[in-house]
Amino acid sequence: MATLADARVRLAPPYERSAVQNITHLGVGAFARAHLGVYADDLNRRGWPALIRGISLMSDRAEREMGPQDGLYTVAEREPDEKVALRVVGSITSVRTGVAAAVEAISAPTTDLVTVTITESGYDIPPAPSGLQAATPSVPEIIARALAHRRRAGSGPPIIASLDNLLRNGAILRQRVLEMADRLDPTLPRWIADEVTFPSSVVDRMVPAPTDGDVADVQARLGLLDLATVSAERYRSWIISSADALQPFADVGVQVVADVTQFERRKLWLLNGPHSAFAYCGLLAGCETIAAAVRDATVLAYVQEMIDDTLEVAQFPASLGATRFAHDALHRFANPALGHTCLQVGADGSRKLPQRFLPIVEARRAARLDTSRFATVVALWIASVGGLEVQGVRLPAVADPEAPRLRTAVLGGGLSKVVDMALEQTYDAVFCGMVVESLRHLSRDGLAVLSRDTR
Repeated sequence: MATLADARVRLAPPYERSAVQNITHLGVGAFARAHLGVYADDLNRRGWPALIRGISLMSDRAEREMGPQDGLYTVAEREPDEKVALRVVGSITSVRTGVAAAVEAISAPTTDLVTVTITESGYDIPPAPSGLQAATPSVPEIIARALAHRRRAGSGPPIIASLDNLLRNGAILRQRVLEMADRLDPTLPRWIADEVTFPSSVVDRMVPAPTDGDVADVQARLGLLDLATVSAERYRSWIISSADALQPFADVGVQVVADVTQFERRKLWLLNGPHSAFAYCGLLAGCETIAAAVRDATVLAYVQEMIDDTLEVAQFPASLGATRFAHDALHRFANPALGHTCLQVGADGSRKLPQRFLPIVEARRAARLDTSRFATVVALWIASVGGLEVQGVRLPAVADPEAPRLRTAVLGGGLSKVVDMALEQTYDAVFCGMVVESLRHLSRDGLAVLSRDTR
């Protein structure tokens, strides 16, 4: 706090930060800092206790960056043609790294709420052990271990909320925790099922990976070096299924609702799905950022057609304003001030695309409607991850947990085998055949495929 006295603007959090921490968050990345951290900051400013223990499980980068700053960091809101708005957030009061730190934090009787941002792949759990335990426990196992401690201590359970882009994320996290609990102690799952609440939630804010340029820009504006700064758009939202202890969040703009299902679908199908499409089509068009992809007329027309395809079958209630939501998402994607890269947005497509595309593909096939645009985007994902050539050139390589397997399959030859391995019976044979054909067309025609597939 003392260093903030030297800042060029007065932004110090106006609340006591030495009080008890009642929230534990796993995954202290840029999104959590720009989203959960800001909502908790709002609560603290209104007098509600919302101080966070931040836990990183793999890398100690957040601890190294935030520890010397007493957990303080800056959120820079960036909108086109507007002055950058700076806010110093004080809700995260400690950051630690590792499994032991996570178990200890969740086990603490003062922890009322546990939140996680671990990306889609973080919900994978290893096969049942055959004698050897996994070197690094999964997040569901970590939570199960901590809940076992809570049960033994009689301290009562926390609410555990996923903040990741998954349909029914709370139910999925609950199921994974129950599976791991059964391996630890066959009596534990019943207690968790009876006592622990896992609300589902829908979170939304565009938060690109921080860059050295972001750090330099904030330093110039603030007059202090902040290695933990994050940039974000102004827009943010959080919709969560109701639980008694979450009601204070409603005072700071969180929507606490009975059922988040339609909100989940709206975001996954009309924001996250098009975001992925812009990423892969943008790579095909030679675009570095999502904003550049939106400015490409061919890519924009293609993704707009996909959105129309989605709206044609999604059957959202009128109260959700789905068409307006989709239009606003395109405007948000076009924000050049964020610098959201196609490579970042396109990462982990093996975990993301089934949630974002499969229900729409199935609905359109059931209605005997065309699904070729979705097949082409899936083909672009396979090409970028597997290293397949498009008009003699490989697309930039996108990070994905399935990349080693796909690249091995590509070396073995045969597009059908590559597609079968990539999709692993997620989609039906007809759609897989369409993906194979899309790969052939992309190999021959490149970007022209997008023009061909638009009406």
